[in-house]
Amino acid sequence: MPSKKPVEISQLFGQAGQSQQIHQLKSQIEKLEAEITQLRVNAFSSEEKAALEQQIEQLTNQLATQGGVHEIAISLIDPDPAQPRQTFPPLIIQERAESLRRQGQQNPIVLIPQLDGRYKLFDGELRWRAAPLAEMTKLKAVFLPKEEIPDEAVVFEGQLVTSIHSQKLHDLDLATALIRLIIFKYPNFIGREDEIPKFLNAFINRLVRSQKIQDLALIKDADLITQQEWLETSDFKEQEEYEIVSVLLGLQLNPVSINNNIFPLLKVAEDLKVIIRSEGLESSKIRELNKLSAEQLKIDESQATAIRTQITQRVVQEKLSLSQTKTLVKQTLEQYNASNNKAKHEKQIDKTIKDIESINLKSLEPTRLSKLHQVLQKTLHEIETLM
Repeated sequence: MPSKKPVEISQLFGQAGQSQQIHQLKSQIEKLEAEITQLRVNAFSSEEKAALEQQIEQLTNQLATQGGVHEIAISLIDPDPAQPRQTFPPLIIQERAESLRRQGQQNPIVLIPQLDGRYKLFDGELRWRAAPLAEMTKLKAVFLPKEEIPDEAVVFEGQLVTSIHSQKLHDLDLATALIRLIIFKYPNFIGREDEIPKFLNAFINRLVRSQKIQDLALIKDADLITQQEWLETSDFKEQEEYEIVSVLLGLQLNPVSINNNIFPLLKVAEDLKVIIRSEGLESSKIRELNKLSAEQLKIDESQATAIRTQITQRVVQEKLSLSQTKTLVKQTLEQYNASNNKAKHEKQIDKTIKDIESINLKSLEPTRLSKLHQVLQKTLHEIETLM
């Protein structure tokens, strides 16, 4: 099977053997990574969550030990526009700001010093966004030396792992980030981004047909050696399938869940993606609201967008539950389908009237005239009764 292997996250500090201090840092981070991979994505108990938060903090603590904690002006810090997490709802920022006001900054953010004297965020954008609301002008920070990071792809992978395990990315952010990470690791996908979900779906469907789909749930949590052995012996029809699945398993993500719940969000309406970015609306509600499409409503796209926007705003403003959202979407579809059916029926009536008006009565035989007379007379009587 394919010999090409994706970049391991441990390579994030692959050049860190230049000094004893940096070597110790590399060992600490590799140990942290090994511990994190034992936890389950999206399946945390309270004990696991507490343990995970403690493990994530080890990176920050080790950097603080090696380089100290600094106070950096917020005005000198720039967000990383390429980082995986793009959804920062105002409510979440307000909540973090209130936490900073009451409890102060408990943990330093992680920054990458830049040559122009500024700093780029590696971890801690939510705290950075919330700090001005808490009337803070500086943040405690530790530095991740830029020279120790091989390239942009490895930085991005490190951010993605941290976000998955500690910040719970929105599903749309996760979908977008996974596509980008796959392209980073396998540049043959450049310009073919839309094909990635299709390749994964084809592989998943083949496993379903061969009744081997349960293998993925088990192999997801296996060690790297076991995962690689499974990848080498699995029935991949295309090299691209192998590459995609290897990346997902490397992050301990279940390809079935990504196929069914995550990648489909890439195709939701653009106005709904805007709502996700601004409000952080849950994926389950977004999938329901996406049913209000021009095709389902049987109207043009501009009308569908207006209706979908109106219903979405109601879901957000009234804080409707998933069950209430489903009911509202169903009622909206029924309303417009009933209206469309009525309009269609009225068009049929109009056509029938025109057809009757266009009949050349003189050309009809007496028997047909008599039959037509009977039908029209009966219909006229029903009309008079209704009127």
